[in-house]
Amino acid sequence: MSGREVCRAARLCETMRPPVADCPAGFTLVEIVLIIVIAAVAILPLSMLFANTSIRSGDARNATIAAQLAQAKMEELTADKNSPTRGFSYLIAANYPAESPVTAFPGYSRSVAFAPDSIHDGVTFRTVGVTVVCPNIPPVTLTTWFTNY
Repeated sequence: MSGREVCRAARLCETMRPPVADCPAGFTLVEIVLIIVIAAVAILPLSMLFANTSIRSGDARNATIAAQLAQAKMEELTADKNSPTRGFSYLIAANYPAESPVTAFPGYSRSVAFAPDSIHDGVTFRTVGVTVVCPNIPPVTLTTWFTNY
């Protein structure tokens, strides 16, 4: 190719390109509105998910505290049963009144229930249940048996 042919080919390429004013630079109003609508539709369910998750995490916290309060009362009962001054005979409903609210835990109530004694192979045992109630969660109950030996 000669120099003249190269020049002619370059001019031909320039004439085939559209002028700069005809090329869109950026987004049109319709495209921007479409992007905003799509983003709004996507964000709404995500925000509902986050709101629901935060509510449920509060319920999990309440259930954990209720379980810890039930366990603490059960440990108190075990200590009383193993105490040389109290023992098995101390484990009666009159010694463990219901707590509503539990000290330092407003909104929680705690009760202790004793089933009648049972005897199996000469061993007396007592079924004891500790129940903690808090709004928004089902009651939490721990149950165990204490024996007289």
